[in-house]
Amino acid sequence: MSEALNKRLVVKNSALLYVRMLFTMWINLYATRLTLQNLGVEDMGVYGVVGSIVSLTGVLASGTTNAVQRFLTFELGRKDGEPSAVFCTSLNFVFLLSGLTLLVLEIGGLWMLYHKVKIPAESINAAFWVFQFSVFTCLVNLISIPYNAMIIAHERMSAFAGISILQVVLNCAAAYSLSFFAEGRLVWYGGFMAGVGLLVRIVYQVYCHLRFSESRYRFALRKDLLKDLGKFAGISTFSGVLQVVTAEGLVLVINLTFGAALNAVYVIAMQLKNSIQSFAMNIFKAISPQITKTYACGELELHKALVYTGSKIAVYMLYLILFPFLFQADYIMHLWLGNVPPYTVEFAQVMAFVSLTYAAFEPIRSAVLATNRITKFMLIPDSVSLLGLPIAYLFAKYGGDPSVLVYVILAMEVFACGLRIFYGAQVSVIKVREVFQRVVIPICLVGGILSALWWFFLSSFSPTILHLTFTILLNALATIFTVLAFGLSQTEKVALWRECRKLNL
Repeated sequence: MSEALNKRLVVKNSALLYVRMLFTMWINLYATRLTLQNLGVEDMGVYGVVGSIVSLTGVLASGTTNAVQRFLTFELGRKDGEPSAVFCTSLNFVFLLSGLTLLVLEIGGLWMLYHKVKIPAESINAAFWVFQFSVFTCLVNLISIPYNAMIIAHERMSAFAGISILQVVLNCAAAYSLSFFAEGRLVWYGGFMAGVGLLVRIVYQVYCHLRFSESRYRFALRKDLLKDLGKFAGISTFSGVLQVVTAEGLVLVINLTFGAALNAVYVIAMQLKNSIQSFAMNIFKAISPQITKTYACGELELHKALVYTGSKIAVYMLYLILFPFLFQADYIMHLWLGNVPPYTVEFAQVMAFVSLTYAAFEPIRSAVLATNRITKFMLIPDSVSLLGLPIAYLFAKYGGDPSVLVYVILAMEVFACGLRIFYGAQVSVIKVREVFQRVVIPICLVGGILSALWWFFLSSFSPTILHLTFTILLNALATIFTVLAFGLSQTEKVALWRECRKLNL
């Protein structure tokens, strides 16, 4: 695997995922507006609460995804790898996990639904059916994990982008279709979303069967691999539980202290945050398989370069839309939602800023996962982030302003990122000093320059569509210029120019 080939593949896949992101982001934002209009604040809050319950146990999918993705990609990177055995063992592992998940959700999840969360009495029956649909979707997503991992490991981003676009279009259609129902909209919406999940899962499986011979199921159970998968998935799942309790657990804190109406605000903020974050995470999705493969075949210098450059580029991509939103949030939120609930703007601004931490450190996380030495890196920082949850509850319980909740989470997340760098440097090829010199300092410098530009010039523009469009374009030009001038090393600039010439850009 040559360096040149790696770079061209990253550029190609990044471009595909970038186009996918632009389309899916706008469709998702519009779908959120349709959902809010058709469900109303109260029902949307109920949907968010029910979804948070499923997420607390459905996080098993995240840990399993990390495990399957790592071992399958690692196996493809080895010259004598056995990807078919890894795939089949992973699928058997997922079947067992699905049964366990179903049991936990139907017992513990229903108990939380009926005894712990605050849901209006007239909505409790609808909440039950939404819960069942959410459980079904969770199981479907679990079974889809090995197929999704196969596509990513083979770096077939065109298929991934196409299927993702299909999914968001169907999600938007589901939100739009609610306008045709006079009653039971919450239940119909849950059913529609479950149906979309099942259809997408079938499409993934059919594509893999047609394209990859190693994805044909046969009973294979490598005990050594099963043990490694279980250990990796267990650690990653526990880490995911801590993350979900920190992020989604805030939904329950808000529900217990301020009620379902504010839940809708948080749901909207999280949807916006996820949409913005995907803007930057596409470069990571394109680089991640090659980070693992270069480590597997011993190309450590290229491995390290992919990690550092990927971290910076992910943040720079996020800057393209983060600054216009932060400085013109009021107008953008009114343009998006029409009727903006109280605290929505501030919640959205803070959660959008949180996405920076994820964008910056996901490539570092991928480098650590490639080593299979993940215990301290994953568990200690996530445990620290969890401390923000009881602190947020105390602020809310004893008269704190609702906006304080997200600021507490932001502070704890920034601190946790520092810990991730420290523990990541202990087990991987990255170095703390190099991370600050090659990643943290450049992104802070570029961010500071762009902040000053917005503060002195662009924030004074009148909030109209024309001015917003102009400022977005101007911010894009300023970001590109600033990144080229201050955000990339000379080696990275030369490599970028060389690859652009090869692609006739």
